[in-house]
Amino acid sequence: MNLKYYLGKIKEGKPINFTRFISLLPSAYSKQKRELFDATLQSPQKWLISCSPEVLDKLEQLAKKPINRLEATVMGDSHRVSVSSGFLLVYHQGLNDNRPDVVYLEQENYLQGFEPKKRLLIVENEENFFLPTLMLKLAGLFTKQTIDLSNTDIVLGSGLRATSKLALVWYRQYSHILCAFDYDLAGLKMYKTLKTHIDDRVNFLQPQDYKQYGAYFKMKPKSHQQLIDFIVMAEQLGFLELSETVKKQRKFMEQEMLLMEMDDE
Repeated sequence: MNLKYYLGKIKEGKPINFTRFISLLPSAYSKQKRELFDATLQSPQKWLISCSPEVLDKLEQLAKKPINRLEATVMGDSHRVSVSSGFLLVYHQGLNDNRPDVVYLEQENYLQGFEPKKRLLIVENEENFFLPTLMLKLAGLFTKQTIDLSNTDIVLGSGLRATSKLALVWYRQYSHILCAFDYDLAGLKMYKTLKTHIDDRVNFLQPQDYKQYGAYFKMKPKSHQQLIDFIVMAEQLGFLELSETVKKQRKFMEQEMLLMEMDDE
């Protein structure tokens, strides 16, 4: 049940679960629950609630779903609605210098000035993204395929940008998608999100043998639970060797460490 449901019951003079109702309120209202609401117990967990018309009107406005981010801002929380447009930075074969191209994203469309290749490499970290030649070489090493700008585009996909609804629309033009993410819980979650919302064309970029990469796992988990969650998710995804490596090292690996491998060659 959402806030709108409970407000409707209050207006109808019907008892509600007051504890659940309070949990749905913004903190400014929940902290003043005794001052703002009169509650009379009708039966176990059911309370008859009354409040001033002004408070009820304010809460009804908050409960109304904003139609866009601007309206959400006026209502006091722009994050209730996703942005209506955005951008991605992309390296592709048609570039004349080291500057990546910009793709403009809209809700169900996008604008780009190049013909996409069949394969896309999504790179999470900026340091790696701005070394596209090394990342393509790494992808080729891990997949045992020839991967370069003649057959692959590279996009910067960091944080929430990588899994945004706007980006998901753009990704679907590619037949093969490689995810070069950190080897940590956030990286696995990002990969799982893309796999769920797109399909099996999405693959996690990782070495075929982790033996030589154990020393690169240097990032300590923020908590023991985070470590456990990673191991469980890695096993669920079928990444058994990655799971075993993290069990042994008790640490994660940031993808920047792989640049050391490429620089050494």
